Amino acid sequence: MYFTKSLNRINRVGTSLLLVAVIFTTSVANAQQSSSSTKKVIVGSWLETVTFSGGVLPPLKSLVTFSADGTLAVADQGNVNIAAGQLFSAGHGAWVAQGERTFSWTTVELISDLNGNLIGTLKVRGTYTVDESGNGYSGVFLAEIKDTSDNVLFSAGGTNAGVRIQVEPLP
Repeated sequence: MYFTKSLNRINRVGTSLLLVAVIFTTSVANAQQSSSSTKKVIVGSWLETVTFSGGVLPPLKSLVTFSADGTLAVADQGNVNIAAGQLFSAGHGAWVAQGERTFSWTTVELISDLNGNLIGTLKVRGTYTVDESGNGYSGVFLAEIKDTSDNVLFSAGGTNAGVRIQVEPLP
């Protein structure tokens, strides 16, 4: 009789622990899925228009790819400026989700002279909000050109508007 009561109590405790484990596992999985689906909103390749505040520079186009691992790569129109004697590398950086459809990011590009000597960096930071369709975003940025001693030589802010690059069928 004592053995049966003990066995029943162990079964109840075991069942309770199993139920708690299932609830905990389901909660963690749902949280991870929610976080994962939030991140997926920005993942992909985009064509954006960059507009500088105050007309400091003319608007330009940029290609941006956000990867699922939190990295990003960017290539800007005008990366080769022979008249100024400058070459800008592609930009590499990182991004994080700040909310359901809002993301912050930072990229760095190397600036070289026409002989390949490093003369500075371009660091750009910003925040984007992806629209309800998931195929467009808008945001703000701050760009800083720094010399090799990390002194800011030039800075400008502005806005970005991006459109997701989609697969298009052949005609």
